[in-house]
Amino acid sequence: MKKIIQILGLTLLVNQMILAQDCLFNPTDNVNGYVVSGNFSQKNSNDKIINDVVMLKSNNINGTFSLNTFSSDLNGNKTLNVSNPIINYNLANVKGRMVRGDFDNDGHIDDFILIYKTGVSSMRFDLFMSNGASQPTFIQSSVYSLSGYDPDKITGRVVSGDFDNDGYWDDIAAFYDYGNGETRIHTFRSTGSTFVYSSSVGWWKSNGYTATRVTGRVVSGDFDHDGHVDDIAAFYDYGNGETRVHVWLSGGTNFNYQSSMGWCVISDFDASTITNRVVSLNIDRDGNNYDDIVVFTNKIEGMSIMKAFESNGSSFDYNPTSRWAGSEIQLSTIPSPVPDNANFMNGKIVEYDSRKKPFQGKPSDIIGFHKFVTPRYRFWKSRNILGGNFIYYSEPYYCESKNINDDTVVGEAPISAYPNPTKSVITINIDESLVEDVVEIQVENLLGESVFSTRKISQKTNLDLSREKLGVYLVKIISTRDTRVLKIIKE
Repeated sequence: MKKIIQILGLTLLVNQMILAQDCLFNPTDNVNGYVVSGNFSQKNSNDKIINDVVMLKSNNINGTFSLNTFSSDLNGNKTLNVSNPIINYNLANVKGRMVRGDFDNDGHIDDFILIYKTGVSSMRFDLFMSNGASQPTFIQSSVYSLSGYDPDKITGRVVSGDFDNDGYWDDIAAFYDYGNGETRIHTFRSTGSTFVYSSSVGWWKSNGYTATRVTGRVVSGDFDHDGHVDDIAAFYDYGNGETRVHVWLSGGTNFNYQSSMGWCVISDFDASTITNRVVSLNIDRDGNNYDDIVVFTNKIEGMSIMKAFESNGSSFDYNPTSRWAGSEIQLSTIPSPVPDNANFMNGKIVEYDSRKKPFQGKPSDIIGFHKFVTPRYRFWKSRNILGGNFIYYSEPYYCESKNINDDTVVGEAPISAYPNPTKSVITINIDESLVEDVVEIQVENLLGESVFSTRKISQKTNLDLSREKLGVYLVKIISTRDTRVLKIIKE
């Protein structure tokens, strides 16, 4: 019976991978700050799953960018679509001020807004509305403009949510830096076609709050568990290793600051080490949407670690000495020098829902895109098992190779694995015509979880699986030409 289940699992995985397509897109520094997740490609009217990603890539030609969508269907198949360049739009005037939401009030979080600087002290909101197709296209329009407002004063401190509690994720809040310790939170409430500005007074103001100390570390969420994604949390850098998580709870017309003590005081890392690597989601899968926060920081050279802050409705539960299974990621595969590995994902970490139920809508997984030789992404899948929290980590490629075969010889250049089945060590034999092009060998289980990887490649590469469970595994031989996949069995 066990063997039947294993074969069935492999068949499902092979079908899933064959349906994927090849692609060559690789995120670089040109997409930093221009990555958002949403429900950009809908399968039906009930589809609310946040399992699509939009990436904007600034082109070398001044004033143009490409719009890339990373979409997934209900079977988990992922595709990457690259649009034609959008002419006469210079992302240099946006500086990462990008938010997603349901700005047209159609019931789907499938739109995004770029806050464009039009003058020394003027700006406009440019809306990009998805048509919801499996390969979505976007309609661009300018929906709001404001004179006497310098958007550079809010860069790195802009979030979206349902701040007026009207049932739509369609409002924008921004921390405006007036200098000399004066900060105000301005809101722009959507009407479905334009925005209403809260005035310069804003929904909150302080003469003793330095906005620059939270730049790149501000998120929205439902931190008080009132059913609305209408609150704001920010990691404030007090210096000398002290960081506090400040919280503002929305009252529908104003923000209530929860004191300078915040909802959590931490001293095991500097806030600057998590800048542009902060995301809110339902990481503990407790039924409350967007009430937790995850950050990524560097522990030591060659290693990055995920830290979780779980909201209980009035504070964040955080234990600096405990970690979830799989939350510590060895990044030694990144070529030296590696002064700050987590920086490879700056501005490119988003929440994601890998479950297949159309009504789920509560993402608890994470995707982090990073600049690398090959187009891949880092994937953290959250699970709550018997009251314990676990993170399963893997490094899939954007588009898996179509060249999959159950035989031990795959493609034109022969690659084989022996002994197969194996009890411990298996040898991957690579034809000499291909071995110089191979950059990495990865082993994954049938859940897509990485169990082994190496960049030390030879014609005969030994893989030690003695510590792995019995079952079926997929060996990916990744070269500059393509990716080959072998099925092996540990018995």
